[in-house]
Amino acid sequence: MLYVLPNRLRPILLFLAPLLAIFAARMATHSEIAARYPRTAALCFLWIAADSLTLALIAKAPRNRPQLRAVLGAIATGFLVATLGAPDPVRAALLDMHAVVLAMALTVATYAGWSLWRAIRVFERTGSIAEAAQQVLPELLVRMAAYEFTMLRLALFSWGAQPNVPAKTQSFSCHRIVNPMIATLLVLQLIEIGVMHLLVSHWSATAAWILFALGVWGLLFTIALMKAFRIYPVLMDENMVRVRAGTLTDFAVPHCEIAGVDAAISLEDTKRSDVLHAAILAHPNIILRLKKPIRHRGLFGKTRTVERVAFRVDEPELFLTALRERI
Repeated sequence: MLYVLPNRLRPILLFLAPLLAIFAARMATHSEIAARYPRTAALCFLWIAADSLTLALIAKAPRNRPQLRAVLGAIATGFLVATLGAPDPVRAALLDMHAVVLAMALTVATYAGWSLWRAIRVFERTGSIAEAAQQVLPELLVRMAAYEFTMLRLALFSWGAQPNVPAKTQSFSCHRIVNPMIATLLVLQLIEIGVMHLLVSHWSATAAWILFALGVWGLLFTIALMKAFRIYPVLMDENMVRVRAGTLTDFAVPHCEIAGVDAAISLEDTKRSDVLHAAILAHPNIILRLKKPIRHRGLFGKTRTVERVAFRVDEPELFLTALRERI
């Protein structure tokens, strides 16, 4: 009987499979037979690293047809992983094969040059460093780095910043209920950082300082989140409602796509995949029903279609009055 892998498990498997293959190959390079035949071990490790990454790329690509540059990138990454991850005797044997080293260098240089050229063209067209960086680095990695930079900027340099409200746009605050809860969490984090540092330092000073650094990072993230809910309110203009929840959600809903508005939604419904639940740490008091599903792209690029948008504003009656005037 043919077993079909559930769609939700497919991305996880395609992420883990090449990593497991590369890890197994690296373990094999530490074996006695690898020490006896280091050149053969080096070539096998090189092939497995490049091949596993390429096959995973092909499996994830639309119609299993990835772009040539992406294939070059997977092969180049496999070459680098095998070179850097091999034990010293195997790496030395690999670097001693000059023809192989030349082929690897040409592959990496071709991918790097091609990607750099595309990045320069994208930056000239859009002026976006993030979009340009996505031509060289994985999109998810760039999105995560950009988000971390945004949160760090909010935490450290946005004291007293005014709400981000474009001209000719009405704003609706959404922080009065959420921020007191986040402030409570902030106090608990401060206590936890101090207690954990003191306890762990009796066992290992290094581990204590590592946990302290992670705690401070979490503290800055919480500060940024609290400030973001105030700086980025829900917006409405003549054309759309822009549902924002700090830096976590930003979704534009055109007025012409709104079929109706509800004031309540069950907890079970907020967990549905076709419901965008943007009321963080609170229950929604505004639910927009859409005439047809709209595709929503999440914070790190994951997409889905939504039929209802549930969020919370501090003054729902004021929001509903403004919305009725526009639809």
